[in-house]
Amino acid sequence: MAELVKPSHVYKKSFVEALHEEGAQQLFPRYWVANINKDYDEFLKKVEDYARGENLFEDCPQEHTFFLVENSDYIGRVSIRESLTEKFKYYGGHIGYDIRPSKRGLGYGNEILKLALGKAKELGLSKVMVTCKSENVASRKIIINCGGELVDEVFDETRGFQIQRFFLAL
Repeated sequence: MAELVKPSHVYKKSFVEALHEEGAQQLFPRYWVANINKDYDEFLKKVEDYARGENLFEDCPQEHTFFLVENSDYIGRVSIRESLTEKFKYYGGHIGYDIRPSKRGLGYGNEILKLALGKAKELGLSKVMVTCKSENVASRKIIINCGGELVDEVFDETRGFQIQRFFLAL
């Protein structure tokens, strides 16, 4: 049974392995990937800082990061934001998640989003926005399966692609 946990040293080996899977480095923020094996303590500190709303990048809201794990195996990660800055109103939303490439297509996307919705509710949210690239059919299906209602589709000029925005009531 998979569960959401706070990142810790217990999951370091599996997390680092996930970062090195083909295509995985595109999923994670650049600051997580660079030297993660030797700077894992710094990564954990950043996760804690962001959860407290400290040392954030410009226009980034406070966020809580969790790993989806099964036993000690890292499956994916989710970030939950209690509020949205202008940047995250259009791309990123309240909840951002990803599943490591080797674990895709096994139902973990639905599981991580459902668990994240529960965490968001615990944080006091009653409705969340979740976004995905318009071309990302798998992510769109997961969001809709979890109760997402399409609000609109916008073009992100900075990134150069269409984004679909969904609201989910909690």
